[in-house]
Amino acid sequence: MKMYDASFDTIFLRFNLMMAVVVVPFVLDIPVVAILALPIFLSCMFGIRFFPKNAFDKPSITVYPDLSNDTMGRKAA
Repeated sequence: MKMYDASFDTIFLRFNLMMAVVVVPFVLDIPVVAILALPIFLSCMFGIRFFPKNAFDKPSITVYPDLSNDTMGRKAA
């Protein structure tokens, strides 16, 4: 979970979902269910991204080659 990293389209979809979660309970006369919109609202405001964008988004470790026994780079004696 990474904060402030959601894309604009993700936030747009969450906002529309939040509005549906608020409006539908009032239309059905169950206003207590509208409280479920709070976590959606907070995820919109904080821009939380729950999944990585792609497989390469994970932290990586840089591996450097071991050049201590490199015979190709030495000059002939």
